[in-house]
Amino acid sequence: MPYAGQVDKTMGADTVGHLKHLLETELKRAREENDLDIAMFSGVDGRIFSSSIPNQLDPREYRLLNLLKGNLAHICNQLSGQNMMMSVQQFEAGTIIISGVGDRAFLVFLTTKSVEITKMQGVLANVLKTSIVVRHLFESRPITPEVLASYDEAVAGELKRLTRILFVEKFGETKEFKKNKEIAQYLQSKLGALVGPGHLQEIVTMAYNEVGTTAPYMTAGHWDRFLTIVVDRLRDLEGDAVAARAEKEWRAHLKQVISSFV
Repeated sequence: MPYAGQVDKTMGADTVGHLKHLLETELKRAREENDLDIAMFSGVDGRIFSSSIPNQLDPREYRLLNLLKGNLAHICNQLSGQNMMMSVQQFEAGTIIISGVGDRAFLVFLTTKSVEITKMQGVLANVLKTSIVVRHLFESRPITPEVLASYDEAVAGELKRLTRILFVEKFGETKEFKKNKEIAQYLQSKLGALVGPGHLQEIVTMAYNEVGTTAPYMTAGHWDRFLTIVVDRLRDLEGDAVAARAEKEWRAHLKQVISSFV
């Protein structure tokens, strides 16, 4: 039976880079899932915090984007002075959807496709959900079970999905990943020198299976259990003296590496 149970493969935005990535991811998801052309997250002072724009725009999309840029100051004034919640504006070039994100920011979605306002309830509901999600991210609020319970199912589900996406795409850049990579390489090098490559693969595979996860996702508790399993097997192969010396050296190194990455 695995030692640690299921590993939580989710991740919050602990850095500015991760926050930027989450905002870009959410805008892209909202744009694509609602079949919209352009998405932007802006402040009422005109700053653009994040956007999702295709690499190539057709002439109609350019016209609609330029129309938005020409009206941006007016939109900012409206939002700043009146705290506008939602606006749908239709032009010959297409439709612009604006949704407030708190008092000082807003989302803009553009589409050149022909749409009927009376048939946009689903899209507008999704835009409102995205506004709530983006506000949560922009305010750097935590994504914990207690916080998620305060939202409706759609918003909570989207925030949870974003933490999984961030984990998959950015975990390799974290201190935890680098720490675990260093520990795994050290232990395999030291163990291999004592037992040889054949036994090395057997022992390491068995230990990871017993712990119930793999090197990138290990915690201090996982490594402690992993080392106990490895040393027990080393004792069977090389005797008590070799195992005792190895355990003392390896546990000291493990402690040093874990503390250095805190």
